[in-house]
Amino acid sequence: MREIETVSVGSVEDFLQEMIPQLGFQRTPIYRGQNSEKDSILPTLFREEVTKTEFKTWNELESSLLIRIKQRARGELGYEPMSELEWLSIAQHHGLPTRLSSWTENALVALFFATESGNEDEDGIVWRILPGDAKLVIAQDYEQVPEQPRIYFPQKTTPAMLNQKTCYLCHPLPAEDAVPETFEEYYELGDERMHLAKLVVTGSEKAFIRRRLATMGIGARTLFPGMEGLCEQIREEIYSFTDSYEWVFPV
Repeated sequence: MREIETVSVGSVEDFLQEMIPQLGFQRTPIYRGQNSEKDSILPTLFREEVTKTEFKTWNELESSLLIRIKQRARGELGYEPMSELEWLSIAQHHGLPTRLSSWTENALVALFFATESGNEDEDGIVWRILPGDAKLVIAQDYEQVPEQPRIYFPQKTTPAMLNQKTCYLCHPLPAEDAVPETFEEYYELGDERMHLAKLVVTGSEKAFIRRRLATMGIGARTLFPGMEGLCEQIREEIYSFTDSYEWVFPV
């Protein structure tokens, strides 16, 4: 059984040491931030309870959700998505349960999500995947939805997706109504062409790290363009102060 590399991160400087350069063509490291160490890597679809629905399998549940969004979302979008992958990407970004989990090419964006406020008593996590083979990346939107985990970089993006450098990990559907497998479980038994690491962000340092990120241009206003992101940024700024430089100014 393969072990997941685990690294403790107590500061932005520690984290910068774990940022990996591009490994080659179509081999870009990707990151995912979660503000609780207890959370596994599961796509939103797998957090549903298929046995409590009218559908008998995960495939039926996913297909039904996609049929509904195709029926109702075309007027909202203003264009016609060209593939199932593109529909899955749109659905995931807007909150519909899908087999995709959200990742980013920007490690600092993942660190932002790992340090979300309201959970400072618990360590956060930044997951990092290093793809060792370009074939792990879905090359074109028109490819079929894969049956094994692969990385997808959407070609149609919103301003938020663009700023967050959003990409996705496509998870295989469980057989019938079986209990979904986490990506960690898959990794420990599966494909050796990728490397998974777990960067543990010290809970007590979350607030300070988040304020440091704001000075680096990684904040709600940047990652969520529009009024929602602006208001969140302003709300966070009331806690952004320091007395560390009182010696500079006369009392």
